[in-house]
Amino acid sequence: MKTALAGKDTIKVVYVRPPSHLWPIINESDNFLPPLNFPALAAYVRRETVDVEQVILDCMPHKIGWKTLYKKLEELKPDVVAVGDMIIYVHEGIRVLDMAKQINPDVVTVAGGVFHSHMPDYALDSFPSLDIIVRYEGEATFTELLNELRTGGDLKQVEGLAFREDNRVVKTAPRALIHDLDSLPIPAYDMIPLEKYAPFGMLWPKAATVQGNRGCPYVCEFCTWTATEGQHYIDNNGIEQLSPRFRTKSPERMIEEVELLYEKYKVRYLFWVDATWNFDSQWLDTFSSELIRRKYDLGWWAFVRADLMLKQHESGVLRKMVDAGLRHCLFGAERGSEEHLAELGKDGATPDHFLRISHILEKEYPEVFRQACFLVGLPSDTPESLGKLSEYVRATHVDFPAIHPLMPYPGTPGFEKFHDLVEEWDFSKWDMFYPVIKPHNMTREEVTHYAEKINLDFIAKNPQRYIAGMFSRHPIRRRLYWWFLFSIGRVVGNDALQAVMGKKKFEGFGGVNRLWKPSWYDS
Repeated sequence: MKTALAGKDTIKVVYVRPPSHLWPIINESDNFLPPLNFPALAAYVRRETVDVEQVILDCMPHKIGWKTLYKKLEELKPDVVAVGDMIIYVHEGIRVLDMAKQINPDVVTVAGGVFHSHMPDYALDSFPSLDIIVRYEGEATFTELLNELRTGGDLKQVEGLAFREDNRVVKTAPRALIHDLDSLPIPAYDMIPLEKYAPFGMLWPKAATVQGNRGCPYVCEFCTWTATEGQHYIDNNGIEQLSPRFRTKSPERMIEEVELLYEKYKVRYLFWVDATWNFDSQWLDTFSSELIRRKYDLGWWAFVRADLMLKQHESGVLRKMVDAGLRHCLFGAERGSEEHLAELGKDGATPDHFLRISHILEKEYPEVFRQACFLVGLPSDTPESLGKLSEYVRATHVDFPAIHPLMPYPGTPGFEKFHDLVEEWDFSKWDMFYPVIKPHNMTREEVTHYAEKINLDFIAKNPQRYIAGMFSRHPIRRRLYWWFLFSIGRVVGNDALQAVMGKKKFEGFGGVNRLWKPSWYDS
């Protein structure tokens, strides 16, 4: 693949997170956390190459709209433009590449992330402005790609790529994972405006994203973490396969990263992007003990498993985790019956695990906010099964239930398993709020209705618990309760006003789950 980069002494790479629609109910400040993918890539490239200028252009904290972004790309004159984000933002990322090609047809455009990694044929056939896909783990692959582009080498020798050649899609062999995560440089936090993320945030106040481990030992059929951060390989029949992997940085190395964020950048809240943050109890014991020794005043958000946390409570490790900063847990509770968990491929965990740990946290660790994700729209779902789910959600005493339809994302086992039930193939609508698959005995509209009803019943049938949370003596819990009340009330109130003015139909609570466009989006 010959490009204009061959023979250039110096090249410029611009990583772009484009202007995007924002998540429902969350205010603008809380909507954009630091995109850890770009600082991680940039740090590795900076260490391993010379004469490569890099710019991370995150439009979200800078409030850069599409018109301004066009001017920025004209000014920067990049040789390579790279994008990669969540599936619902894929088309906005491609819009960036379209724009870059319009400005300079010779620019090399690169995409990564879950969607492009698992749908290379679809992406390269559908998006003419996309030149190359970096699949799965990106540091070594992207760095080697840049070197080959500069020397005019053969891209087929670079593992982990997909690109076009002679009107066909070429996929090179999957790259072996980086097993020693301590060998990676600390993400290039100096290349992003950390002070601009969540400056007036309530959900994640002045937070930074951090990662202690990659991969997941579990194979839940709907989850993209294992699919993206596991080991891909070609079997004896020439078919690409996936083997789950779990890798972790040492506690000492993670302390080094946290120290940098805490001392230099004054970060006081950590958002862990690990798939199963609490997998290794010994790691957590060592890490938490050191933070307690240092007397760091930190808060943490983390994705956790209930069955593991029960064991950590029994061993005393959970007490250390909370004392060191754990303040907000997001559990994958999913469903209230073992049959439905089996339908989702959720092995090892049971409904009783989450029920028990939620009650334990409520009584013994009241400073910890308990959020849980529950899935609706399974193929076997009926109004009766969703009614039982509603009862289970209320029985858990969770602080906030996130009710989402099952999304069979590309790369997951669910993508193949539920493929024939998918009714919506516009991936920009795969937003985790509106169903894309149709259950056997319900319509997608009925699934949406029951999801809204579960949310309404959670508050209406237990108002005293919500009111008690608003007056909790623990500041983070109290703030979050007021934040959710204000945010939902604001959305519903604005929806009612628009309906009174005749501008739209009143959706009530249904309007809460709609992505919204910031005022600067087109500017």
